[in-house]
Amino acid sequence: MNHARVQEIPVQRSSVTVINQPVGWNDAIAKQRTKKLKVASYCRVSSEEELQLGSLENQIIHYTNYIRSNPDWYYAGVYSDKGKSGTDMSKRIGFNRMIRNAMNGEIDLIICKSISRFARNVVDTMDIVRQLTEKGIHVIFEKERLNTKDMTSSLLIKILATFAEEESRATSENIDWAYTKRFERGEVVAGQLFGYEVNKDKEWIIVEKEAEIVREAYDLFINGYNMTEIARHFIRRGYKKRSGEIDWDNNNIRSILTNERYAGDVLSRKTCTLDFRTHKTVINRGHKPQYYIEDHHEGIVSKEDYEKVQEILRDNKSDFNRGDYEKTPFSSRVICACCGKNFHRFGKNLEKTMWRCSSNKKSEMLCEADPIEEDQIEKLLKEGFEKRYNINQRTNDGLLIKQLTKELSNAEAVREREQNLLRVELEKCLIAENKAILQNLDTEDLKEKRQEIEKQIATKAKLWEDFDRDYEFREASLNRLKELKGSDKAINKILDISFMRAWVIHIIVESPFLFTIKWIDGKETVVGKFRGGHHDGRK
Repeated sequence: MNHARVQEIPVQRSSVTVINQPVGWNDAIAKQRTKKLKVASYCRVSSEEELQLGSLENQIIHYTNYIRSNPDWYYAGVYSDKGKSGTDMSKRIGFNRMIRNAMNGEIDLIICKSISRFARNVVDTMDIVRQLTEKGIHVIFEKERLNTKDMTSSLLIKILATFAEEESRATSENIDWAYTKRFERGEVVAGQLFGYEVNKDKEWIIVEKEAEIVREAYDLFINGYNMTEIARHFIRRGYKKRSGEIDWDNNNIRSILTNERYAGDVLSRKTCTLDFRTHKTVINRGHKPQYYIEDHHEGIVSKEDYEKVQEILRDNKSDFNRGDYEKTPFSSRVICACCGKNFHRFGKNLEKTMWRCSSNKKSEMLCEADPIEEDQIEKLLKEGFEKRYNINQRTNDGLLIKQLTKELSNAEAVREREQNLLRVELEKCLIAENKAILQNLDTEDLKEKRQEIEKQIATKAKLWEDFDRDYEFREASLNRLKELKGSDKAINKILDISFMRAWVIHIIVESPFLFTIKWIDGKETVVGKFRGGHHDGRK
């Protein structure tokens, strides 16, 4: 430990919550509110701030009460993003949703804590404020005491937005500088590493049970096993990862075989961030200095075995070929009923494109689900869509087109109302529970009711998030519906995957012949048929 030597390698120059009652969902009530300003608020917390318990919820509660307490305002929602960077607008689902709703006439005024919460990019800030202003929508920045309604504020907003961007740049540079100084002193920035524990004195202690698995991976690879074979061997033996799972795969084995820390050395700054705006992490290929610390801790494998493995990997680079990932309308939406994992696409260059459960791909011991043809997914989805809307030879296309258009147009309002009602129920439960505590009454029943609603919200959260990500599918399908001219059997001309995908949240694969389709309104349709055999979805 005391003989560690630090060598500097110089630079070579060459993932939304929206709480609102949708405006206009009840026309009679909406007419009574026409004289009131439709006011919304935007809240955002970074990943670090989320460590502060309830930081986002406190903001949401504050702005909800603040807006509702003004008799001249109509509450148009509190939009939020959790752990999203202000510099990358594309990932801020809640923010983008708020802007869409504002541009659609559902919001007149937006309240935000500060410009830096709104955006830390000058161009984005000014462009969005300009678009909103042109629509007569104004933004109040509380910290800076600015209202975009005051045209004299435009220059000041630009100046402050510039400061916000520079603040983000300075923060990024300060963090980078701090890490550099730690690396230069020979300090190691490390999270948990399989095979080791780091004690309070920052000493690396070998966890022997895990170390045996690491040594076995090296021995097997040196003796001719490939990474897939090693992963399946570990699954058969029931070896557990730190997560407690046994679903080993190529990437897990690769990370063990290529990590110099298992030989007692440490290479710091393997990855780096090049642009503070996007925060995108890339492999450090000479962009910034790296630091190699020899003999930092006791190795689990010898340096000789580590070098043997690296030599084999250099001679057989195919082990590093991960393949190209191609996103399709079905990506992340075809789910295995057996194990709950996603189906992944493969064989696109072969005669038939197939989808296979990710657990089954690792080992049949993890999941016995059979692969399915992509054509089968398309066939059963169309069958489910026709079943849902009773599409047949006698279908009135005009009425169906109106129904489909209405459903997609109202989909966001329905989703928002569902979320809002659950939030209101949770708020009622919290008030009742707190009141009972103050009065020294039994809270067990109230606690159970509150936990049940929290469970419902947690279950719905993933569905809401997936729904929000599908905005582009819904918009595209709405546009296609508008283009139909009412010709005979017009609906059949657009019943393809991209169109029907707008109504789909998940496709649960019971078997290659039996699916359960979950639609955006929460309803389900079972399609296909039972087949005899082990994988018919009903053992």
